[in-house]
Amino acid sequence: MTPPVTGCHSGQTDRFSGRRPGTGGGMPDQMPSASLLDASRAIGDVLLPVVARGAILRRPRLMHLAERLQVDERALREVRRLRKRYDGGPVPIRIAGRTVALVTEPEDVHRVLSMTPTPFSAATTEKVGALRHFQPHAVLASDPPDRWPRRKLNEEALQTSQPVHRHAERMQAVVHEEMDRLQETLGWNEFREVWSQLVRRIVLGDAARDDTTVTDELDKLRAAANWAEFAPRQHAVRRRFAQAISRYVDAAEPGSLVAMLPRKDGDADPAGQVPHWLFAYDAAGIAVWRALAVLATRPDLVERITTEARHPESSPLLAVAGGAVQESLRLWPTTLVVLRESRTDTEWRGHTLPAGTEFAIVSSVFHRDDEALEFADRFEPDVWLDGRAEGDWPIIPFSEGPARCPGENVVLLTTSSAVSHLLDRNTLDLDPQTRHLLAGPMPKTFDHTHPRLAFWRKA
Repeated sequence: MTPPVTGCHSGQTDRFSGRRPGTGGGMPDQMPSASLLDASRAIGDVLLPVVARGAILRRPRLMHLAERLQVDERALREVRRLRKRYDGGPVPIRIAGRTVALVTEPEDVHRVLSMTPTPFSAATTEKVGALRHFQPHAVLASDPPDRWPRRKLNEEALQTSQPVHRHAERMQAVVHEEMDRLQETLGWNEFREVWSQLVRRIVLGDAARDDTTVTDELDKLRAAANWAEFAPRQHAVRRRFAQAISRYVDAAEPGSLVAMLPRKDGDADPAGQVPHWLFAYDAAGIAVWRALAVLATRPDLVERITTEARHPESSPLLAVAGGAVQESLRLWPTTLVVLRESRTDTEWRGHTLPAGTEFAIVSSVFHRDDEALEFADRFEPDVWLDGRAEGDWPIIPFSEGPARCPGENVVLLTTSSAVSHLLDRNTLDLDPQTRHLLAGPMPKTFDHTHPRLAFWRKA
């Protein structure tokens, strides 16, 4: 369900103009940029950690350092400070000749996301520079008029409007088969190998199960994409990767997601949408791995999910397991920052920001604000079942508005099935260091590459 578009502080601002009531309609002034000191702190504590960890492909060593430093805690404190100092923001920061506005108020999050792609485009300069390495025609890198047919194609192939995809039964069968291969003690890399086989089967078909080259080449392109326009394009790798994707799209194996694509659609570029599906499913694997680590320390939740798995008639969509995955995404967003770029001048509380301003919404800052959310630092799947996660405060694991993730239902079907099946078939054990980390309030930053989980098959 899309969160409401009413602001957190009802009546405080006009959602769509950004003007406070009663301020009049005169020509607004240019919004002043943050001071040099404040800009330096915002870059160092909020934006730089996002870039360092790898926005497109995580860098394991820097993920480990980020956990040690608890960088998301520092980001939250800094955004709170800027919110008070600049009367709610957005806070413009000059970086390399460009203006990046750090969004600090919840109603501004809703405004930016609800007014996508006009005037707030999802195809920001940095995002286009990054995605051109492996998915130049993705809907996220497209402005109107190209955006419309590409978005429509994604929604039709992923059946965005349906709670359960047409291929759900096959997807769940694939999930069960691959998850049954997890035995004894594994780390993230071993889990990801199995998860990638699952993803290739669901997206491309069974013929792609052992085609590790597709995943390896996508990883190379994503690693380059971390540097956006500053990295040279790997044309040969990109060409081989695109040719492989096109072969699977042309084969259209029954039951795969690529079988849902139209054979020819020059404007939408069907094959050009598939790299993002693979990319997004990798993030889903991270969410599952973190969720499993937490659940290994929560026997009460394991019992609820196991009961649900054994009585699917009472919860056909595996609501508790799905809530656990969504909690993983809330606590540790896999989309570290949501970016939009204004195509026109925009007004904010009597000031303007010029066209071309890039707006940065750091997800964890809102997901983990314990001044706004009483459950901020708890692992509580029930918030997704009782409506607490759908209030005015922005909790946006799948974004919101017209650019909300079109594959949300497919991802939740797959991930909830994985968690449910694994807990039904296995007893989980977690390495002592991670168990200690997750024993109390959830850490603001959690390196998914560090935990080791043991899967002991139940009798």
